Amino acid sequence: MRVCVVGAGAIGGWVAAEFALAGLDVSIVARGETLRTIDSEGLRLTEGGNDHCVAVATAENPKDLGEQDLVVIAVKAPALAGIAPSLGNLIGDDTLVLPMLNGVPWWFTDEPLWSVDPDCVITDALPIGRIIGCAVDASCHRQAPNHVHVAHADRLTIGEPAGGTSDRVERLRSHIADTGIPCEVSDNVRKAIWYKLWGNATVNPLSALTRSTADRLIEDEAIHGLIIEAMDELAAVGAAIGCPISETSEQRMAVTERLGAFKTSMLQDVEAGRPIELDALLGAPREIARRVNVPTPQLDRIYAMTRLFAENSGLL
Repeated sequence: MRVCVVGAGAIGGWVAAEFALAGLDVSIVARGETLRTIDSEGLRLTEGGNDHCVAVATAENPKDLGEQDLVVIAVKAPALAGIAPSLGNLIGDDTLVLPMLNGVPWWFTDEPLWSVDPDCVITDALPIGRIIGCAVDASCHRQAPNHVHVAHADRLTIGEPAGGTSDRVERLRSHIADTGIPCEVSDNVRKAIWYKLWGNATVNPLSALTRSTADRLIEDEAIHGLIIEAMDELAAVGAAIGCPISETSEQRMAVTERLGAFKTSMLQDVEAGRPIELDALLGAPREIARRVNVPTPQLDRIYAMTRLFAENSGLL
């Protein structure tokens, strides 16, 4: 099985390393220091106290790698439009495309999502018939350009974008499970994606605004209340689009609280001077909310403040 992972950040590096260690033919699309370091030193993975190093093929231009059986997209959401047109070089008649993105992906609704794909560049480059939906439940971070540390890797949840089951999804689940990554199939993968968003879309931007770890946000009474109200809004939108959530916002917050003093991915991006994934995490949910007439006043306030902060900091 030929697998190309586009983007060698924390999630992309983790998946590429696990696939390569399992014996799959793995290549990575990367650039700059990441590409050079992987080429010279290999791709390193630390998980469960064990260190591994594996050699993988790399390229800056996807056309140098040829058609693949599976293309895993693991770039940051703001970067996808820039690279999407070149990914056609990787896609053949039977290629599957598995986006592992934060927030709401471009394919999530039948109508275009202007907040994440304003010119339909991604939609045109990556046909929906190739897409397998995916929600990632894992915590990884990069210790070096070629070195990923896995804190926990609970599972991947995959499924057909339109719902239901299929042979191709089950075959992909089997391939992924064979690498050692827990993987399950959902007949409503959009619900799995929305559930993950429900826990991330508020804490991420607020941590970026305040430069605070998650525990400090939760411990602050006023911010805690704001998060709960915004999560309730997200749950109402989910219920309106066929992605209902059975837990309460307080129950989900308790799960986050048990994780302790961790830095969200958006806070890490701010500290590194990288563009933040604001529209994937908040812009798209607000756009969907307008379509189904669900008011989101707290999400609107968080979005406006975070966008102004990002504009002033050069992070959009």
